[in-house]
Amino acid sequence: MQKRVLFAISSLWLWHATRSLVIINYLISKKYNISILSYWNALTFLMDELKEKKNIDFIKLEDYPPLERWRWLMMYLYLIYDIFIAYLVMRKERKFMKMMYKKYDLIFSDWRYWIYHKKVKSFIISHQISFIMPRWLGAFKFISDYINYKVFNKFNSVLIPDFKNEEINLAWKLSHTDLLKRLNHKYIWLLSSYNDNNNGKKDIDYLFIISWYLKEHKESFVNTLLNEAKNLDWKKVFVLWDTTKNYKKNLKEFDITIYSFVSWEVRNKLFENSEVVISRAGYTTIMDLVKLWKKAILFPTPNQTEQEYLAKHLWKKWYFIIWDQEKDINLKKLIKKLSDVKKFETNDKTFENTIKEIIN
Repeated sequence: MQKRVLFAISSLWLWHATRSLVIINYLISKKYNISILSYWNALTFLMDELKEKKNIDFIKLEDYPPLERWRWLMMYLYLIYDIFIAYLVMRKERKFMKMMYKKYDLIFSDWRYWIYHKKVKSFIISHQISFIMPRWLGAFKFISDYINYKVFNKFNSVLIPDFKNEEINLAWKLSHTDLLKRLNHKYIWLLSSYNDNNNGKKDIDYLFIISWYLKEHKESFVNTLLNEAKNLDWKKVFVLWDTTKNYKKNLKEFDITIYSFVSWEVRNKLFENSEVVISRAGYTTIMDLVKLWKKAILFPTPNQTEQEYLAKHLWKKWYFIIWDQEKDINLKKLIKKLSDVKKFETNDKTFENTIKEIIN
């Protein structure tokens, strides 16, 4: 009898869905029956990507609200409100699991903290074992670490998409923390489906990938990059990752193509065939860049402490060019700096061996 897997995926950032898709496709290749639980953009994306696959069903369940949105006083007010809403969502998750756990042999959870059950082998995927707190909450970090430990410890194991080496890794202290001394965990290397099959001249000179859940930071940022792109020579492509729309625009006089949304397969081709990537500093994007050794200019989302922290770490290592979107953006000057960027030296290990080990 085929095993049945519940795979729960956060919808706060679309990249949780894209990185989880790597494991999902592996499970599909091994003939597992899979139920995918998600919400909003992520659920739409996964339903479209897997519509031709067999033995898959989808479950819509409300997700946590985005934290650290807006600015100043509004950010603090929203944070209080969002924490309360997150608590209510977690109660719904627990209720769901109490009713449905008997249907599943394995559970994978990518940032859905309460999708697990003590009677089912359960794994949580996260590179953030220890959160980076906003400055005004820094004194309370021990509380978030304690909560994380209590949550992670309910799973059979924490699967960390990063390198085990404490000196050469992507997430730095997010994924290498003393909390792990008390947690069952495994480093599963990079969750990226990319393979660079085009070793010659790339077809796209500049690929702009702009995906972010916090909409208040997006429109003005995209407009700024579009105006800057008009001043660049050669071919430019924008992917805005808005699954609520489906359009393609060509600004022929500037050699710019704009997609509202593309399939995973098309996104892979665009990514692999690009010379330079310009994007947010999201963790999954960083994994993809490292896998392909891409040159990139990264803009951390304002007030998003994880991205700001990752950008600081990678800037010190000089693996990417990092820039603050609230400063004047001059892409021509930033592109010139790319000649000094180092390659991230990795090995050939992949996640498959770890997944094979834990599912058997």
